[in-house]
Amino acid sequence: MTRVQILLTEGQDRRLEQLARRLRTSKARLVREGVDTVLQRHERRSGDPLLDLVAQAGRVGRRDISRRHDAYLATATRRRSR
Repeated sequence: MTRVQILLTEGQDRRLEQLARRLRTSKARLVREGVDTVLQRHERRSGDPLLDLVAQAGRVGRRDISRRHDAYLATATRRRSR
């Protein structure tokens, strides 16, 4: 493992400490999990905007997708950017 020094706000540190205690794990482990989550989210992107749009259509079987496609895409984009 590599040692990395980061700065957290007091609130972030307090919440991380509380979560670590509740889960009976270390803050370092939670930070590593958070880094993995961010990396996976960014690596999942295909790089092809058209394929990204296709993936945003939502679950299969919706009957109103041709009429409400803009709403579905907007909702999916908001969820994805979180």
